[in-house]
Amino acid sequence: MDDSSFTTVIPPTPESGLGLGSWMRELVEVARATLATPRYPDDLPRGNGETVLLIPGFLAGDWTMHALRDFLHHHGYRVEFAGVMLNLGPTHGFVPYLESVVERLHAGTGAPIVLVGQSLGGAFARALAHRHPEKIAHVVTLASPIRFPVATPMEVFARLLAPLHGPDIAALTEEIGRAPPVPVTALYSREDGIVDWRCCLQEESHTCRNIEVAGAHSAMGFNPEAQAAIAHALANVPSGKIRRAAG
Repeated sequence: MDDSSFTTVIPPTPESGLGLGSWMRELVEVARATLATPRYPDDLPRGNGETVLLIPGFLAGDWTMHALRDFLHHHGYRVEFAGVMLNLGPTHGFVPYLESVVERLHAGTGAPIVLVGQSLGGAFARALAHRHPEKIAHVVTLASPIRFPVATPMEVFARLLAPLHGPDIAALTEEIGRAPPVPVTALYSREDGIVDWRCCLQEESHTCRNIEVAGAHSAMGFNPEAQAAIAHALANVPSGKIRRAAG
């Protein structure tokens, strides 16, 4: 693709506090979170076998979502990985691939599923909700930038990978930025060291809600406060909107 059209990410300004230093702090926080003992509070709302699809963030894969998978599984959900080894961004065929995963999981229950996406994975989840609203009950985004352009120290990697990205970036970002026709819970942190937290805010309505949590961008799936917010968000999905998977 023409690099001039890749304007969805920009380098952070010095005033933003984002850069190499914040990125390194993120790596430290992820390492710390990975080594921490998981906590599964018994006082949180529980699911009843409903299907939840986890979508990893940019330059991450299913392997980064194990902590959140274990948390949700412990609290009564049937959790599925997206089958992503490494999310390289909006490459040719990637979003259609995610659509096929949604369709397969929906076909397994006949009922809408829940999408939980980390960072770029959450942005893609919003696009999926536009394309398949009848198959998706709720979207939860974790530090997901939805306001473009996004200032991030990851900009250099995005530009390096730009030749692999599809030609419809502008249409995709417009789709991500619009409010999906399903409920969306957006978690964000003012301590985010990867994206400006303001880029993660959606316009609130009776179906769209922003929730602030403390902690690092990349460690949100490990974050007990974020995990609790996810459990409460899923508990508020209207009864009957999602139902238990067979088997």
